Amino acid sequence: MGNERVKGKGVRGKGDVYAVILVGGKGKRLMPLSTSKKPKAFLSVTKDYKTMFKRTIDRISRFARSSDIIVVANKMHSKLVTTDFPKIEKENLLLESASRNTAPAIAYAASSLVSRGIDPVMVIVPTDQYIIDESSYFDTIKIGVEFAAENDALVVLGVKPRFPSTQFGYIKIDEPEHRVQNVFKVTKFTEKPDSKVAWRYFNDRQYLWNTGAFVFRASAILNAMKRYAPKVYNAVQGLERIGSGYKTAPDISIDYAVLEKADNIYCVRGTYAWQDMGSFKSITDILKRESRDFVMRGEKVVKIL
Repeated sequence: MGNERVKGKGVRGKGDVYAVILVGGKGKRLMPLSTSKKPKAFLSVTKDYKTMFKRTIDRISRFARSSDIIVVANKMHSKLVTTDFPKIEKENLLLESASRNTAPAIAYAASSLVSRGIDPVMVIVPTDQYIIDESSYFDTIKIGVEFAAENDALVVLGVKPRFPSTQFGYIKIDEPEHRVQNVFKVTKFTEKPDSKVAWRYFNDRQYLWNTGAFVFRASAILNAMKRYAPKVYNAVQGLERIGSGYKTAPDISIDYAVLEKADNIYCVRGTYAWQDMGSFKSITDILKRESRDFVMRGEKVVKIL
């Protein structure tokens, strides 16, 4: 592979920020509520009846222009994307020829940006996020953007656990980065723990929930991919729109592919209330909070009214 580093050509400026929305999802964990044809991103769980994808667009439009929002989605979901986001620019809708995972999707977006001759800070935003206190959320993103713009850093957003969850992944943080408030070095990523370990993490100030949101320069994540996940890196090179080469990319998360291996991982500790829609328990908690009616069969939500 050589030791050359990926660089953006003709970088416009350090202040440039793109939001990258990952739609993805095969719908398996939340079937029959979520399906491969209509994944959880396009479910409506809030009292405003907007889909989670639409709410994500509305939220991030507060810090990114519509021209600076990229959506990575499976090609079968393109109409769902454009229905909720009709203003999306053609070059910013990156359609996957096959469902993979977060590492290929992020690499695809980063490669697309660098190929345009720019090297912006990318704010990676999943759509299955229920966020309260958006003001604090944006403050957290701002810190991450400023840090990533000035440092060769891969930044993850973490939040203090509100209860000992066995449904979320955790991040272990070390000493705070000098000069920057609420930025910490990450020493370990931990998958969903059992109940005993979750209680230990809950009582340990060094552990935060991993929100699955990330901030880094396009070149920084591509350099990391090239070093730690070359198969992912190679699969997205030279792709135009729907690339058949994308199918060769490993089905692997950004955590496994890069973040658990790299040594320039940092965390911004947020204080906003956050919940992920990765389980039926999370879905029911959100639906109850939003006063939405729903139908259950056993422990599964089968219909939202």
